[in-house]
Amino acid sequence: MNLTMVIADDEPLSLKSEELFIRKEFPDIIISGLAGDGIQLKQMLEQLKPDIAIVDICMPGLSGIEVIELLQHKDCSTHFIINTAYSNFEYIKKALDFRTDGYILKPGKREEKIEVINRLFKNVEMEREETQKHNQLKSALSLVNPVLGNEILMSIFSETCEESDFETYCNINGIDFSYGCIATFLPKTKRNISRRALHEELDKALGTICDFLITITEHGIVIMLFVPLKLEREEQKSWCREVALLVAKCMEEKTGIEYLYGIGNIYDSFSCMKNSYKDSIKELHSDKQEIKGLYIENADKIESYIMKAKEYVNSYFNEDISLIDCAHYVRISPYYLSHIFKNRTGQTFVEYLSMIRISEAKRLSSNTGLTIKDISEHCGYYNITYFCKVFKRFTGKTIGEYRKWHSNENNQ
Repeated sequence: MNLTMVIADDEPLSLKSEELFIRKEFPDIIISGLAGDGIQLKQMLEQLKPDIAIVDICMPGLSGIEVIELLQHKDCSTHFIINTAYSNFEYIKKALDFRTDGYILKPGKREEKIEVINRLFKNVEMEREETQKHNQLKSALSLVNPVLGNEILMSIFSETCEESDFETYCNINGIDFSYGCIATFLPKTKRNISRRALHEELDKALGTICDFLITITEHGIVIMLFVPLKLEREEQKSWCREVALLVAKCMEEKTGIEYLYGIGNIYDSFSCMKNSYKDSIKELHSDKQEIKGLYIENADKIESYIMKAKEYVNSYFNEDISLIDCAHYVRISPYYLSHIFKNRTGQTFVEYLSMIRISEAKRLSSNTGLTIKDISEHCGYYNITYFCKVFKRFTGKTIGEYRKWHSNENNQ
């Protein structure tokens, strides 16, 4: 792993000596700058942002301690090693108080210098790995959260309210859920607006206020607000209305469209969010606005998704297809398709696919001229052993037994 370093010393001979020492003993460290005074050091640290800096305490312009102190207030990530001819402990302790990572004395023993820099090298390496893991997790969450959040809201619309998914979402995002409500927003006029851009604006508007879940459909916007626990019960409803008004104004400002909105009652259980959603729709209707019931339309939409998924399976069962392929065809996420398919049909996607394939396999088995391999591949199975296991699980018979049974049935 390559690290970058800046070395600062007002004595040219000492500066060159430290440079040669680092190049010889630590070839993986890239020396990105050499500073002869404190002002030059400060500029280098701000511009180059090195991983490590070896800093002389006493330098003209600004002392090493003053530079370190100044950069503490600028979110500086550089690790500091102080280099000094002063062995006075109190003086060194003052430098260590400013988040320095060690010190070396000059002149000092080679082994001691190597030990101090090696220790810091390992610490920076571990820090980098942790940062990388954190960034990877953050990146993964940025992809997963919108999808999972959307599926959670969809489960509210379909009245299944997936508690386990909601708990997972809260756990991975460090959210303590106490109270929540649903706010539904409908535009007064239709206009094509980028959902992504609208989502980003809502994230900005709500991000500093509370935790939330958002789904944006062709009809409108539904937001689940996580109501802060610190609010008194009588304050919660007015807080929700203030937030909803802020959202409506934000969307009107960004889109030029006025939004109507309804706010559902506040509940302390996620399973009751379906009631809060219905409450929000009722409030919209109570204003005598001409709107369509989103819940009904969502129910119809779900049925159309199921029909389209079955259509895909019935057409392509003899190919190597998967839930992901089908979801792409239907144009919804694999997770959501899996969820609604099981909920509406009582079967998983794989069970339905297997049922269609085995139904065809039974038909083909009546033709004794086809080999098991032929039947298997024609039905989308390219592993014969697996095909035979699935066939027996569905029919209770092997291919040979089924053929014999089918033959006897026809001869009676």
